Amino acid sequence: MSRQSPDLVILGGGCAGLSLAYRLARHQDAPRTLIVDPRNDYTNDRTWCGWPVTAHPFQEDVRARWHDLTLHTDRASTTIESRRYPYEMLEAERFYSRTLAAVEAHPSIERIQAHAVDVEDREDGVTVTLDSGETVRARFGVDTRPHPKPLTSPWLWQDFAGINVQADNLPRHAELMDFRVNDDPQAGIDFLYVLPYAPDQALFEWTRFGRPPTDPGTLEHRLEDYLETRLGPGKWQALRRETGTLPMAPPTRTNGRSMVVTGAYGGAMRAATGYAFHAIQRWADECADALLKGQPPVGARPGRVLPHLDRIFMSTLARHPERAPEFYRGLFEHAPTDSLIRFLSGVPSVRDTLSVMNALPWAPLIGSTLRHALPGQT
Repeated sequence: MSRQSPDLVILGGGCAGLSLAYRLARHQDAPRTLIVDPRNDYTNDRTWCGWPVTAHPFQEDVRARWHDLTLHTDRASTTIESRRYPYEMLEAERFYSRTLAAVEAHPSIERIQAHAVDVEDREDGVTVTLDSGETVRARFGVDTRPHPKPLTSPWLWQDFAGINVQADNLPRHAELMDFRVNDDPQAGIDFLYVLPYAPDQALFEWTRFGRPPTDPGTLEHRLEDYLETRLGPGKWQALRRETGTLPMAPPTRTNGRSMVVTGAYGGAMRAATGYAFHAIQRWADECADALLKGQPPVGARPGRVLPHLDRIFMSTLARHPERAPEFYRGLFEHAPTDSLIRFLSGVPSVRDTLSVMNALPWAPLIGSTLRHALPGQT
């Protein structure tokens, strides 16, 4: 069985797929679009954080913002302040509510619950076979689905477990990275972040950079033990929980002939930082603009320089995991704050990049650079 051919098929209805669909849904003359996603219910399963270096259409859905952020290591603590770029937190349920309502109201955009089991990508279009046996033919496709594969050096997995906590004795200030929980760097680079968004509520998230991936349930247990110690046994209540695993690595696939790839596994996420939401919004702006002009969709474009710098930085972390806390503290302490934010967000100027590089220890970075320049080295 074959469905009426849309102009565009979007595989995956997560952050990237819905961000693009939402922009298309704001235009009456949007291309006929079909979103294919296997999920039945959209729950509050994610929290996206980062700096709004560029504008996005979900500002009203931001739960909280912080201008001051603190980083802790065993040696010292550093606090940065940015009036221009407040760090922001957006919960998935608000994002889903807004995007799904817009999609459902648009006559040219349809979302179906299905698995794409096969994709044929040709010069003249794409054919998607669904798990029901139905086929969908479209002129163009955008694939936002995760495509996990084993990571090799120097790339790492980012595993996380978070709990929205209600308690009376919560910290008042946002803590972006607390490396004092990192008791075994060889097992992974662990840190905690704490984002208080109400007098008695905060998000605590335990994050690990490592390879192979760690079961997020293990990190959740560590976080619970931490909360018992910091807040007191029985002195806190879990309001919601989230866990996940993301690749801190280059795209696992490249664009095809009529199908482009994006999302966390398609180049939208910065490999050295794990920040994705705001990068996805920039991509969605660009891709929607092309489609509304009748042009082919565009995939994520991480650029040429930043991927090389990410490889060098990740190689340095892999060779010196015990020095990771001080690498990050050095960045926050010595780099100009707004330059660092633009660099971490993936949109630095040349001056920003040079400022950030100057804040890092040169010796291990040069060692990593030379290793990559020599054949057979990683």
